Amino acid sequence: MHAVDPSRRYRYTGNMKATIDIPDTLYRRVKARAALDGRAIRDVTIELYTEWLGEELPQRTPPIGRASGAEWLTRWQELGDELLVRAVDTRPASEIIVTERR
Repeated sequence: MHAVDPSRRYRYTGNMKATIDIPDTLYRRVKARAALDGRAIRDVTIELYTEWLGEELPQRTPPIGRASGAEWLTRWQELGDELLVRAVDTRPASEIIVTERR
């Protein structure tokens, strides 16, 4: 007879999934703020629960390659400006397509 590993039998991953009811406006604000900070709502929730329990938070390191929303937008605009300067044909793509079809 083989021993049964309970974690495999029930596919328990070690993380509890929970459903909570919070006001839509609060959730939208939290989601927007988390996105601007480049964080997942899950991470924000874990941080808040940990702080509420008075426990020590692990040192948070920003994800590699992830920028805040403001940094991302700034970089996106810089890339767009750079493309405009380097572009061989500065007309909008829709105008080029119409002209090429003729």
